[in-house]
Amino acid sequence: MSLDPFNTHSFSRAVSERIRELVLECCGDNPRPGLLAALSGGPDSVALLLAAKTWSLETGSPLAAAHFNYGLRPGDADRDAAFCRDLCANLDVELFESADDPRPVARTRGQGLEEAARHLRRRFFSKTLENNSHLRCVATGHHRDDQVETVLMRLFRGTGPEGLRGILPVSGQYIHPLLHLGRAEIVAFLEECGQPWRTDGSNLDGDNVRARIRRELLPLARGIFGPGSEIVPARMAELLQGDMELLEGFTRAALTATRSQDDPDQLSISRLLALDEGLAPRVLRSWLDDGQPSGLERVHVDTALAWLRSGQSGSGLDFPAGQRLSRDFDNLRRVAGSAFRPPLRTAADYRILVSGETANAPIIKGVGDPADEATWRLTCPASCLKGNLRVRNFRPGDRFQPLGLEGSKKMSDLLREQRIPLEGRPEILVVTDEAGILWVVGLARAERTRLLPSTEQTVTISVAKRSEPFEPRNDF
Repeated sequence: MSLDPFNTHSFSRAVSERIRELVLECCGDNPRPGLLAALSGGPDSVALLLAAKTWSLETGSPLAAAHFNYGLRPGDADRDAAFCRDLCANLDVELFESADDPRPVARTRGQGLEEAARHLRRRFFSKTLENNSHLRCVATGHHRDDQVETVLMRLFRGTGPEGLRGILPVSGQYIHPLLHLGRAEIVAFLEECGQPWRTDGSNLDGDNVRARIRRELLPLARGIFGPGSEIVPARMAELLQGDMELLEGFTRAALTATRSQDDPDQLSISRLLALDEGLAPRVLRSWLDDGQPSGLERVHVDTALAWLRSGQSGSGLDFPAGQRLSRDFDNLRRVAGSAFRPPLRTAADYRILVSGETANAPIIKGVGDPADEATWRLTCPASCLKGNLRVRNFRPGDRFQPLGLEGSKKMSDLLREQRIPLEGRPEILVVTDEAGILWVVGLARAERTRLLPSTEQTVTISVAKRSEPFEPRNDF
């Protein structure tokens, strides 16, 4: 196949230059990043691949294509795949292929068929990039008409300014070089060069939202507001892009100032809630996304802010897909998956050692470090021990008399004062005897373990990990 008609065409050269700009913005750390072009066989993706081939020849950068077969149009889908194989063979472009049915995914995820198909397609693209290190970003054939449809869909669904920007030129690992071009310009380029393409009838007469906007709403807009009015939403998206870049700069600065000084991955709740009511949701959403779209909507962000205004330390908030927020005093942090899990440190894995007083034995006046098991030693009067010693995990409702306190105290109060997170408390070990708790390992000792000048005999208690896993006996 001769590439001269395509390489020399003004369309190819303009799109090639746009690809160069977007690839540089997306993968600026790589001198010659490879591009994966999404190829359905439709006119937009075919035109994109031809222009990308021009870009590849001009820059010497790697180029490959990716085709995903949903199998929703028996016969036609297979012919689309065969067309893509022939086109890539003629262009000498490597083609990656995959196939899957989006209908089970739509049922499982509670999504529409179009959204489920998009999920499968993007997962395929991501895996292709992961398995081919020379490919760094994905180009799709979304054009100005797609942008108009996207903006209108989001407008009528109640999106904010971010959503009204529509499809961004660069979004993560994806670039969209055709956003400034309409479908008519793309088709004209292919016709002038004699390049065929495949047509998906569902794009014209389907019942999905995009098809109905294209077939019903846009002609109505042209009839009311005149020719050219149908591209106004795309112009609005471009104008909003500049405004949103400025606002995102404010958001990044506020997020930096709101991060916890002790742990940058956590947020200071007091500083977050002190932000302007228009800025706080943006900062929280940016933190939740953490560089990748979280799938959360404004209602989730508003719910989180309301919870932070009224919630208490130790509480949590569950989000969809197993996401969870945890509040510890003034710090807000993300918890992967459910926070309800068995303790990582269980008492069954530990044993107690008691050594008597010797001439050279050091007196351990402290309580140890909860994070350093080598320090788990406590010296106390031998007379304070009542019966057998046991080590167990903290239990809700535990009470004891801390050193220097006249009465008893809730263990939960002590752990809160020591800033032990709620989900970490089941891992705390305590040493007990028949009189109750005498040592909260690494945190506090009971008043009865106080060492006095009159103390005649002392013992040192150690908590150490068992050399072999503990297995309860079954004598039945």
